[in-house]
Amino acid sequence: MDVFEALYTTRAMRRVKEDPIPDNIIKSMIDSAIRAPSGSNRQNWKFLVVTDKNIREKLSNIYRETWDYYINSFLNSAKDPGASSLKKQNDKDIETIRRISNSASWLAENYHKVPLLVLALSRNDPTGSSIYPAIWNLMLAARGHGIGTCLTTVMSFETEKVFEVLNIPNDKGWTLNATITAGYPLGKWGVAERKPVDDVTYLNTWGNKTNWNLEQPLWNY
Repeated sequence: MDVFEALYTTRAMRRVKEDPIPDNIIKSMIDSAIRAPSGSNRQNWKFLVVTDKNIREKLSNIYRETWDYYINSFLNSAKDPGASSLKKQNDKDIETIRRISNSASWLAENYHKVPLLVLALSRNDPTGSSIYPAIWNLMLAARGHGIGTCLTTVMSFETEKVFEVLNIPNDKGWTLNATITAGYPLGKWGVAERKPVDDVTYLNTWGNKTNWNLEQPLWNY
């Protein structure tokens, strides 16, 4: 796959089929992940691959619990006049938020059906950032194999429960940075809608906007 096709079309794919992912593809995803840059090449990461149905069921219960807590907290804050609420968004933004929320809720309800979960853990990383290039490598590799992925940090709210289910030692300093859900997508690949480059980029100094006139992506699917 062309590198720009992978970069432009690797987006959150929460709705996926239950079909299992072949072992050789899973191996390719993980092998790609560990090729990412690592601070001082310390490679203080672990990847826990979960395909077992019973374990996925247990993690699904935790995910739904934490998702319900998260979404209720979000909705409550949205009702607060002093908070950054949905009322302050324009109609287009509200529709986008609603669409993504529906997709995320589908994942919460069907988490146990997702055929592959990859938990990314790190330790001795004060910034907590070295793991994310590896995660992105994994997601790009999955895209190359036609696998849809989604990065979620929801279960990080209940790491003790997650660690107990997966027998992860609590006394070794491991941090659950993210979970990547993966499966063959039910939806279609495409370039995600984004704000124009000029809207989010400054040149040399803060506030000095670019004038690149990139209203459309430079790569089209």
